[in-house]
Amino acid sequence: MEFLNDLISAAQVILDGGFDVQAFLGWKEVASLALLGLLGPSHYYTEIFKQVTSEHDSRSLLAGEGVLMAAKEEMLKTVNDGFPKLSARER
Repeated sequence: MEFLNDLISAAQVILDGGFDVQAFLGWKEVASLALLGLLGPSHYYTEIFKQVTSEHDSRSLLAGEGVLMAAKEEMLKTVNDGFPKLSARER
C-alpha cells in the first residue's frame, strides 16, 4: 500500500513542478505495472488507468492519480473488512 502512496505523491510532485511529459511517462509506466501486479490485467482500475492516461497531459496525470487513490481505498476497505470486528468488550 505504501507504494501506491508513493505513486500518488509523485503524481502531485509532477503536477506541482509544472507538467513534464517525460516525468509523466515514467510515472505512468511504474503506476501501470503496480496496478497490474496488485490487481491483475482485467481489473477495472487497471483498465481504466490505461484509458485515462492515454493522453500525455496534466489532465491524464490527474485522472491517473485519482484512479490510484480509488484503488488504494478499495484495497484498504477489503483489508479492513477482512478482519473480524471486535465487540466493545474486546477492545
